Amino acid sequence: MTRKLVVVFVAILVFAAATMAFPSTVMAYEAWGWVQIREDLIDGDGAEFVKPIPGLGPYEFTGTTEKEAVILAADWVAYHMLWVADPFPPGDVFTSSDQQYAEITPGVEDSGTGDCEDFAILLCALLRFHTQGGIPADRVWVQAGIIVLADGWTEDKPPIAGHALVAYKSDNGIFSIEPQWGGILYRGCKPAVLNEYWPPPSHAYFAGESNTLCFNDVWVKGGGFWLAGPRN
Repeated sequence: MTRKLVVVFVAILVFAAATMAFPSTVMAYEAWGWVQIREDLIDGDGAEFVKPIPGLGPYEFTGTTEKEAVILAADWVAYHMLWVADPFPPGDVFTSSDQQYAEITPGVEDSGTGDCEDFAILLCALLRFHTQGGIPADRVWVQAGIIVLADGWTEDKPPIAGHALVAYKSDNGIFSIEPQWGGILYRGCKPAVLNEYWPPPSHAYFAGESNTLCFNDVWVKGGGFWLAGPRN
């Protein structure tokens, strides 16, 4: 074995040992599975996930009103991202907003991929740090919980699923924002929007939803079974 090959081989061994001892070095921007996600949230904030986007200023999304700017940011996320399910195993993978944004090519539709919480984490970060100078942490957060599908019951599976979206508190109260839909702000469960938008999004047929877990870069509230203990 030549000296050059020996050096390369040793370097590979050192890197492998380092990544086994310090797994965060290779997963610094993603939490794979609920064991790791829980560890990132039980410290009381979601700063591992909701992060400022390098290169974006605080007024990237602006409007004549804050609500108008929020809609612009939500539309931006819906245009640029394509829903793709997380791999199983491990199941849920939370991608931080800075990494998610880095995977997107601005101006190219569906150039980024992720599932519901990846959409929501990115939008939350855009609203917190890059919309109208930054919306305060007490007025925007990721809201995750259980949804009940109005027509999803089968013999093998009850009509429930985990889901995440964004909650936004304006002067007129708290609105929900489904980042996969874009700038549609609504109150209550999702069937409320069906009377206003037609045809509705394909995933709009929800009978209800909960807000088991809420978080942003500053705080975490709730959690229930999500954070109660490690899950595989």
